[in-house]
Amino acid sequence: MKNLSAKPSFFKALTIISLCLYLTLVVSPPAFASIHKYPEAGDRVMFRSVQSLRDTDDKAWQVVLYKRVKSGVVNSFNLRLVGFPGTELQHPVPLNVAAGSRAMGMANDIWSESDLPINVGEYDFKSIITQVESNQPLRLNLPVKGEKKAALLVPPFAVREWRLLLERN
Repeated sequence: MKNLSAKPSFFKALTIISLCLYLTLVVSPPAFASIHKYPEAGDRVMFRSVQSLRDTDDKAWQVVLYKRVKSGVVNSFNLRLVGFPGTELQHPVPLNVAAGSRAMGMANDIWSESDLPINVGEYDFKSIITQVESNQPLRLNLPVKGEKKAALLVPPFAVREWRLLLERN
C-alpha cells in the first residue's frame, strides 16, 4: 500500500515541475531590445539600440547606441551612457573599451558638444564598433567622478544587436 500512495505524489511533483518549466520558458519574453528607427528632419534618420544594464558595483545604466544617417551616409555613430541615481561622469575623459583581454581602444568623449547633464556620457563609437568582429561581451571602463572607474559589461545579445545596427541603413 505504501508504493501506491508514493506514486501519485511523485507524479504530482513531476507535473508541477513540468508546468513551472513550461510557464518559465513559454511566457517569459526574450531578454533583448530591438533596433528602432526614428525619422528626423529632412532625409535624416536615427537608428538606435537601448539596453538597461548594471555595472560591477550594481548601479543601473541606460546604454544607448545610435547612429544618424543622411541620404544613406552615416554621419555619426555614438554611445550614450546614462547613470542612475546621481552618478557623475568625468568629462572630457575617453571611454576605454575591451573585448575579453583584447583592448579595442578609446572612444572620444563628445559630451561637451551637447547639453546633456553630468550623469550622462556621450562617446564617438564609430572607430570601436567597426572593430567588433564577434558577439563577444564588451567591457566599458567608465570614468566615474570621485570613485574608482566602474566597469560595465555589455552582454553578447547586446553586442549582436550593436553589430546589426552597424549594418542597417
